[in-house]
Amino acid sequence: MSDVNELTIDHFLDLVSQRTPTPGGGGVTGLAGALACALGRMVCAYSIRKDSDAETREAADKAGDHLLRSDQILRALIDRDAVAYTKMATASKNRHAGQGRDGDAEAAFQEAVIDATAVPMEMAAVASNALRAMDEFKTAANRHLLSDLAIAAVLADATARAARCTMWVNAPLIADAHRRTKIMTNMDRIMLHCAHHLASVEAFVHRHIEENAAANR
Repeated sequence: MSDVNELTIDHFLDLVSQRTPTPGGGGVTGLAGALACALGRMVCAYSIRKDSDAETREAADKAGDHLLRSDQILRALIDRDAVAYTKMATASKNRHAGQGRDGDAEAAFQEAVIDATAVPMEMAAVASNALRAMDEFKTAANRHLLSDLAIAAVLADATARAARCTMWVNAPLIADAHRRTKIMTNMDRIMLHCAHHLASVEAFVHRHIEENAAANR
């Protein structure tokens, strides 16, 4: 797959729809996370106005910088996911060819599985941290764009949930039981972290919408 930064949206979607292994679920997961961060950055940009106080500007700049870094990491992870998948597919073929008797092939397969698990884990972690940044920023956000902030938060949570699906497929193939359990436990923690911050953002946005509606009745 070409560098995602070189693709148009139409091209990326067309590639996803084709009968090719990549980009697939992992690439779509990374793109969803990057979209979440980009939309959150838009809210930050619109939250800084001529009459904004220093506290609001600082909050918007801090959140915007965090989301920019998260966006850049997630874009890079789309390509890393494709590389990891290809590596794992090749290692799996070599492993089957050796019928389990080739120690080097088995070791290479285990290394590839760990790489293929590490990518969705990182996607989930980055999305979770981006969601936290959105939550911390919500009170300073432009009130006219709170629905956009909520959409960004939902997409960030969906990114972590989608990454967990990929982890469910790959983690059970890790031979080291301790490592496998640690990975799955870490993912559970990430999901709880996401759920907490998503609920906080959604509750804040819903409360504002209700208050605004009541004021206009």
